[in-house]
Amino acid sequence: MTPGVAARRSAVALALGVVLACGNGREAAPKPAPASIRIDGSNGVMPLVRALAEAWRAGGGSDRVAFGAGMGGSTRIQALLERRIDVALASHGIDEDSLVARGLAVHRIALTPVIFGVHAAVTAPGLSAAQVCAAFGGHAANWQALGGTSVPVRPVVRPESEVDMEVARAGIPCFTGLALAAGVTVVQETADMAAALAATEGAIGVTTATVVQQSNGRIRALALDGVEPSTDAVRAGRYPLTRASYLITQASPEPGVVHFLEFIRSPAGAAVLTANGSVPAP
Repeated sequence: MTPGVAARRSAVALALGVVLACGNGREAAPKPAPASIRIDGSNGVMPLVRALAEAWRAGGGSDRVAFGAGMGGSTRIQALLERRIDVALASHGIDEDSLVARGLAVHRIALTPVIFGVHAAVTAPGLSAAQVCAAFGGHAANWQALGGTSVPVRPVVRPESEVDMEVARAGIPCFTGLALAAGVTVVQETADMAAALAATEGAIGVTTATVVQQSNGRIRALALDGVEPSTDAVRAGRYPLTRASYLITQASPEPGVVHFLEFIRSPAGAAVLTANGSVPAP
């Protein structure tokens, strides 16, 4: 074999080796990360949807779920329209026709009792509407006056613009125009309310049945005028304070979002909603 032929064969072999090496490299490359469903919006709805997402993923849901820090009003809708999020969470003020006209879809998933939650050590089983107003208006400073033990009453509320407060204000006549006592604590987020009720002896606050269910026994829900805030009472229309939970998506959402919505509508999703104190929407 001449030196020229040998050199050419060596070059071909080297080139082939490079091609094979590159091919093997491609086959060994890590698979791309699974898609992520980006969810943001109402802080009041988020605990319920987090529970749904955890159950969905545990049951084999293939997409990761990433939750934001909370968005209100038009901000969440704009983020959805700009595709910075895939699902917007909301609880009220939904103009469905307007959203549909903008290429979005509204999915009502549950109805949740808004409740008066207390620290687990509070022994009063429930309050009348008048007693609720006495507690938040500063006319009942001690739980002994409300059927409990001698512990100071420590009321906690969310801002007036927040859904739980709006529901309580609208649903209890004496609470509608009640001036809150000077010592009432105002907390900004759902998690702040949960923490305050769980940690503060004698605390009472306006929150949801979902927060109570997720508190691991540290928060109790009080009956209102003798009616427990149960899912059965909500279904029957006997418990008056409720808030709806909505998921807003693109009219034609990504496959992962479709699969998540299918899970929520399934018997397994309904079981998660019920376990978190909510009534699945029809």
